[in-house]
Amino acid sequence: MAAFRESLSKQVRGPSSRSKLATFVDETQEVSDLYQVMEASDEASSVASDQHLPLQPALSGHASPITDPTDAFFLWRYVEFIGPRFDMFDDAPRYFSTVVPQLALSDSLVLLACVAVAARQYSLVNGQQCNHEQALTYYNAAIHLLSKRLQDSEPDPAVFASCLLVAHCEMVESRATDWGLHLKGTGDLLKMHGWHGTSGGLAQASFWIYCRMIILASLCAGLPAALEPKKWIPGGVFPDPAIWTLESWQKNVVFLLGTVHDFWSRTPGDVDENTMQLYAARWKELETELLRHQSRAPAVCSPISFLPPSGEDNPFQAVRYLNGPISAAWQMLHTAFLILTICTPCSQASRLSVLSSPEVTRRAQIYARQIVANSLANQCSIAWTNAVQLLTIAGQCLVVEPERKACIRILQEIQQQTGWNARASIDRLGAAWGTLSAVGQLDGELLYQVWLGEKRSPS
Repeated sequence: MAAFRESLSKQVRGPSSRSKLATFVDETQEVSDLYQVMEASDEASSVASDQHLPLQPALSGHASPITDPTDAFFLWRYVEFIGPRFDMFDDAPRYFSTVVPQLALSDSLVLLACVAVAARQYSLVNGQQCNHEQALTYYNAAIHLLSKRLQDSEPDPAVFASCLLVAHCEMVESRATDWGLHLKGTGDLLKMHGWHGTSGGLAQASFWIYCRMIILASLCAGLPAALEPKKWIPGGVFPDPAIWTLESWQKNVVFLLGTVHDFWSRTPGDVDENTMQLYAARWKELETELLRHQSRAPAVCSPISFLPPSGEDNPFQAVRYLNGPISAAWQMLHTAFLILTICTPCSQASRLSVLSSPEVTRRAQIYARQIVANSLANQCSIAWTNAVQLLTIAGQCLVVEPERKACIRILQEIQQQTGWNARASIDRLGAAWGTLSAVGQLDGELLYQVWLGEKRSPS
C-alpha cells in the first residue's frame, strides 16, 4: 500500500461490519518529499482534469476506450512494460496484462494506478522533469481515490491490484529495506479480506505478486517477511500437482524461497543440543525439497544454450533460458540454495568457522556465480526487475575482480533500462568488498555478513 506523506489511517469496515484499521505509514524523507497527498474531500476527477489526466470513467461496467492521447500513451506503456512484469509467473490469463487493462476502462482507480506506474517507469528511464511531474500527478490522484475506495466494505480484487501498482510507484525508487513500509497497507488489506494463494482470479494473481514483493523486500535485511509462507496457502504446504506446469513450478519456487528465507531470518542463536538437532533436521528437509523441486522442472525450463566465459566482460559461463520468467525462476531457486548454504546448522560461536569451511564456501560461490551469470546471459527486463536484491545477496560472495565488476555493470544496466533503483545495492556491495581484497578465494567473513543481513549487521 502506498505510504502517505502524512501518516494517515482509515477505518475500513470488513465483512463482519466491525471496524478494522488499514494502516498508512510515512515514506522515508527522501521519497516522501516528492509526494503531495490531497484532502479526502477533493474530487479525484478534478485533479485529473486540471492536469490533463484521465477523467473518472463511468463505473457501470461499460468499457469505453481511452480517447486522450497522453492517457492512451501511458496505458499502452503499462500494457507493454508493466503488465508483463507483474505477470512474470502467471501463464494464463495473465491478469495484469489482459484483465487489469480492461478493468481500467471502467474503473477509475485501476486506470489511475495503471497510468501512474507506467508514467513513473517512463520518467525514470527517460529522465525528463516534465515526465516526472506528470507521474507524480497521476500518483497523487490514484492515492486520493484509493483512500476513498478502501472505505468500501466489500472485498474488491481490483483494489488489491491497484494497491500493488501504487506500491510499485514508490518501491521502484526506494531502498529495498524500505519496501516493507510501502507494502504494509497492502498486507493489512489482504489479511482483512482473507485472500491467499488459492483464492482464484485476480485476487490470487495479486497475492502471489505481493508474496514476491515481500520476500524481495526482506531478503537483504535478514529479517522475517511481513507474512510467513505457511500462511500463504491453506494448510501451509504447497500442493503437489499431478503434473508440474511451468506456472505451478514457478510459484513453488517463490514459496520455497520464502520458506528458506523464513528459516534463515529466524535462525536461533545459542541453543541446547535438542533444539539444534531439530534445527538441523529442518535444514535437511529444506535441502531435500529444493533438490526435488529442481529435478521436477518442466522441460521448457531447460537451458537452450551453454557458452564458456568470454573474458573480463563476461567471466561467467553463460546459461541462456527460453525467456525472462524462466530465467527469473532459476535465479530465485539458486538464491534459495545460496541462503540455505549459509544457514548450515551450527552454534552461534562456530558460525564463522563453519562459513569459512571449504565445502560451504565452495557451494556458496557456485550459487552466487549462477545468480549473477543469469542476469548477464538473460538480459530481459522482466527478469531484471526481479533481480536487484538477488544480485545484492550473490554479489557479496564474489571475490574475483572481473566478476565483481560484471555484477556492478549489470546492476547499472538494470537501473538504466528498467528504472529500478540499484544505487543502494551497488553501495552495499562496495562496502562489503572493501573488507576483503580480490584474492580469488571466498572468505568466511563475507558469508558471515550475508548471514547477518543488512538490518542485523553492525553499522
